[in-house]
Amino acid sequence: MTPLAEKLPTMTDPDLVTLHANATRLVETGSVSQVTAADEILPLINAEVARRAALPSTAAPKKRAPAKKKVPPVTGHQTALPAR
Repeated sequence: MTPLAEKLPTMTDPDLVTLHANATRLVETGSVSQVTAADEILPLINAEVARRAALPSTAAPKKRAPAKKKVPPVTGHQTALPAR
């Protein structure tokens, strides 16, 4: 297994998408060694993406903070010193 293939499970989803796009591009326009490497890694990338898609979603819905209670604006001389 190539070192890149070993890193696939630890990569983030956006990293996998980028790697897939790069490998697809190299298959079409790369040198002979790049095409060979991209051909090897593409099925592994696709398998990792499929594995992640099959996992249940762990993203819990975000809870909103309770709405703040509206209070009337302060009026008058609230900060004045008491009269003696």
